Amino acid sequence: MNRFHACLFGSTLLAFLFLAVSTQPAIAQQDGAPHVYHRGIPAGDTCATCHKAIYDQWQAGPHAANGVECTVCHGEPASKEFAGMPALSACETCHTDQVAQLKSDPFMKGKTCVSCHQAHAFVEHKKAAPAAKP
Repeated sequence: MNRFHACLFGSTLLAFLFLAVSTQPAIAQQDGAPHVYHRGIPAGDTCATCHKAIYDQWQAGPHAANGVECTVCHGEPASKEFAGMPALSACETCHTDQVAQLKSDPFMKGKTCVSCHQAHAFVEHKKAAPAAKP
């Protein structure tokens, strides 16, 4: 019976170890994030062909309104540099001040843009009006 428990314990430990190693971190947009392979897009197709819901979110947001195509943030789909989940540095290319503020705020340590904002349906912060002085 002890041998059975030892095998069961070892198998369970091995399963947990495998899950720990194979699970990606919960924090998105890490610099140096692992490469996600993406196939080339066939002629006549676009990102929207497979990613319709995401494309619709993007199309309704300010990135589409300003002509920021999928490849600006993600890179070319068939390239080795393609980023399924772009690094924070991709946001920094256009949003330098916002990323600098995020990096300098101790409360935001470990957080990224997508910690608070949806990546494709991004909306601006609405700043509160200054408090009236008595």
